Amino acid sequence: MHRAAPAVAVLLLAGCGSGASPPATPTFFARAASAYLLTLDELRTPGFTVSEAAHDATGEACPAATARYFRSVSELATSNGPVDVRTTVLRCPSVGAAAAAYSTLVARTDAVSGETAESAGALGDVAHADELRTTGDGVGLVEVTVTWRTANLVSVLVDRERDAGSGLADALILAHAQAAAAEQPQTTRG
Repeated sequence: MHRAAPAVAVLLLAGCGSGASPPATPTFFARAASAYLLTLDELRTPGFTVSEAAHDATGEACPAATARYFRSVSELATSNGPVDVRTTVLRCPSVGAAAAAYSTLVARTDAVSGETAESAGALGDVAHADELRTTGDGVGLVEVTVTWRTANLVSVLVDRERDAGSGLADALILAHAQAAAAEQPQTTRG
């Protein structure tokens, strides 16, 4: 009986006083998908214009919206930062539907010839990035696709720019801005 007491005490201490909070209930995003898109004023580089205004798009099993922004540059060969950004959000009816849509989108992007999978770091509940390098008019180009899921939202951000080595970093900055803005009340967004 003496030997069991320390084991019970260790189990009791392990179960309480750990300071860990119980897992939070995931946020359920209920607004229209277009409410969670990256907006023109959230782009960090000046000179962008709306190439495609926010509009509904066909989603897998989830309502979706997309928008596209473009920045004209005098010389692509010397430009820095994004020149073409597409933002798409799927607002799914459940976390399970969002997880399935996320998996489908990531698999589809990964299957594109020439795509290189990259780490998207800590973004949403799960995230993935891909880079595709091409050449246009003798200039190296990179297209970075960042896909992430937060609760019932699946977001896809595509950043195109001159391949100066900062494509993934630039895309992640924009993805984090979009993710942070999605958490804001609708009245504070543009």
